[in-house]
Amino acid sequence: GLRMCQPAPARAISMVRPSRVSATSVISSNRAPTSARSTKSFVGVTSAFELASDGHEVTVFERRSSVAEETSFANAGVIAPGYVTPWSAPGMPSKVLRHLWSRHAPVRLARPMASGQLGWLWQWWRACKASTYSSNRAAMHSLAQYSHQRLRSISHDLRLDYEQAAGYLILLRSGQELKLARAGLKLLAELGVNFHLIDGAKARAIEPGLNPDTPLQAAVHLPDDEVGNCRQFAHLLRTEAQRLGANFKFLRDVQALSPGLQPKVRHRAMGQSAESVTDTFDAVVVCAAMGARSLLASLGCRLPLM
Repeated sequence: GLRMCQPAPARAISMVRPSRVSATSVISSNRAPTSARSTKSFVGVTSAFELASDGHEVTVFERRSSVAEETSFANAGVIAPGYVTPWSAPGMPSKVLRHLWSRHAPVRLARPMASGQLGWLWQWWRACKASTYSSNRAAMHSLAQYSHQRLRSISHDLRLDYEQAAGYLILLRSGQELKLARAGLKLLAELGVNFHLIDGAKARAIEPGLNPDTPLQAAVHLPDDEVGNCRQFAHLLRTEAQRLGANFKFLRDVQALSPGLQPKVRHRAMGQSAESVTDTFDAVVVCAAMGARSLLASLGCRLPLM
């Protein structure tokens, strides 16, 4: 799993199309229909590689000059399927409210509120129920475990050399934080995750760099999880995707998508005077983080992103 701050509105598109179709910045294949995808850099690179590995002709739109230029440039790089968890969790509303007006609040509400924000907050609050949280976390854990296995397999088979370190610590600074973590630890045990609940002294022994003046009640140690340099991995995998024939088109901005049996994608080179180009594909996959909301709104697809 990757922990990150609010994503920048990056916009990239990847598509799948038959070789007979001429198009730019798409993931395409002789064996699959044309699929266009608006994607964050890291998601775009990994998807492009997987499709190219399956024999597809791949082209990727990216509005930046290279991959991993926005959120993927310097995120936490946490690879922790054992502790992947929804932000909609029991106790989270009160925790957010307590920190909302603090100087270093992890969450802030824009003023005035954006259109639809109250409705989104209502949906988020309802998703914090224990039953909903448990179901969502189990689904996320299954997906994260598969992703982790695939990451290790790719890294081993391709001999990808990027910065990484084993082990992951979740710090619990107070008795209240430990109390709130109990339900999650119970779920970890039910999912068969290898973890250890340790005291503050043991946590500092595992990670000597922790500030000795910082209160630390306990910690959750996940020895099978890890951290890695997301940007390095993205660049290495882009090279492998290109070796398989993937075509990366940088400095391209996807402006609109049109549905149909053969969806159309309108895009242009970055720059005010650039003319738009429209290409036709067989399918479109959008994974542009926050940018996906505006791209899909005109198609009647309302994503719960705010």
